[in-house]
Amino acid sequence: MKKSTTKAIISNKKRASKLRSARGSNIPAKKDRFTIQVISKKRLVDAQKFADKLIKSGYDAYIQKAYFKETEEVWYRVRIGSYDNYNSAQAIANVVSKDIKLAVWVDFVRVDN
Repeated sequence: MKKSTTKAIISNKKRASKLRSARGSNIPAKKDRFTIQVISKKRLVDAQKFADKLIKSGYDAYIQKAYFKETEEVWYRVRIGSYDNYNSAQAIANVVSKDIKLAVWVDFVRVDN
């Protein structure tokens, strides 16, 4: 692979990473509470089906509606729990990820908008 091609790929990855981190940054967060983000669905019915499966498996799953002003889109986030510290949330996230075989991550609890 040519150097210029490699540089372009790295540049595109950095740009995409910046967009992902900026997207949703306007949604207010409770900075003292953490939750586990499992999946996000465009359709509420799909999020409900996924959350129901998690609840049947014993998880404290809930759906949070997220409106992204940047793209004027609504997404339905399926999340698990509310934790008072990051380390507790991350420990549970590791277990959940192995159990459901999906990558999950810890985020602040967000205020519905």
